[in-house]
Amino acid sequence: MYRSVFIFLVSFLFCQSKCIAQEPIKCQFGIYAKTLRINQAEETFETFFYWWLRVDSIQPNIDYSFVKEFEFINADLEMFEFDAADSSNGYYYVSGRCKAIIPYKSDYHKFPFDIQNLKISIENKVANSKSLVYIPDDATTPFNNINDENVEILNGDQYSISSLQAVESSYIYTTNFGDRKIEGNEKYSRLEFHIGVERDPTGMIQKISLPLIIVLILAYLVFYIPDHEIQTASGLTVTALLAAIAFQWTINDTLPKVSYLTTIDRIFFLIYAYIFYAMAQIIVTFNLSNKSEYYKNISNKIEIHSRYLFPLTFGVLLFLIAH
Repeated sequence: MYRSVFIFLVSFLFCQSKCIAQEPIKCQFGIYAKTLRINQAEETFETFFYWWLRVDSIQPNIDYSFVKEFEFINADLEMFEFDAADSSNGYYYVSGRCKAIIPYKSDYHKFPFDIQNLKISIENKVANSKSLVYIPDDATTPFNNINDENVEILNGDQYSISSLQAVESSYIYTTNFGDRKIEGNEKYSRLEFHIGVERDPTGMIQKISLPLIIVLILAYLVFYIPDHEIQTASGLTVTALLAAIAFQWTINDTLPKVSYLTTIDRIFFLIYAYIFYAMAQIIVTFNLSNKSEYYKNISNKIEIHSRYLFPLTFGVLLFLIAH
């Protein structure tokens, strides 16, 4: 009888331990960012942050040291340090700090009114999702509190934090990495910390507005030059065109080489179109002024109407492009 009870207890404990082993360990993870520097030309950002992980309700017969074998999968690490693990208080806890350079996928369609999504991703190097799952720390804030404004952006006042979010996800590697012992595809738990960075367009607009206004004034002055002064008028428009092209090249040097059009590109194309409009008006009015009085009156009316149509239509189109 005692033997049967003993066998039953051993079998029960074995099944329980097997069930525990099959259940993935939930490791809570958090990040507290201190500094952030964005390099938009290279599409990277540099950040320094503290991190921590914790497994609650640990079992004495399980080794939890593998949960700290994680990596920042999208980062080029300059420094990575962590403190000794602590499991003396009924939970497994590790903390550390990290300085990393991380690439990000930029979206400059609305530049200089763009919002960039920066991402810090972690994943365990040895345990797949059947053994370990990373989740945001629910005992405290798993990321900085956005209302505290405690992330120091080292690019001055050009950027501001618009959102902070921790997102659970997973990733399936469609390979066995050359290891024949691995059957099928490996699925790993991944935790991503998203930082929404919004650009303050005020500084950029102030820097580009004055040169562009001067360029537009040069093109606009042709409507006040007599028809027979075609050389003077054409010189103004050509100067305005060359100045606009050179200025656009200067701005593009600070941006990634993207294939799509940004808002600032559309603004420059609008300026080119209105410079071309001024050039075309010069040729038309010059040819009309060399004909009869009837055509001279038409030439004068074109110039007078252009003085009002040029700034009004440009302002409307600029507003539509910016919004």
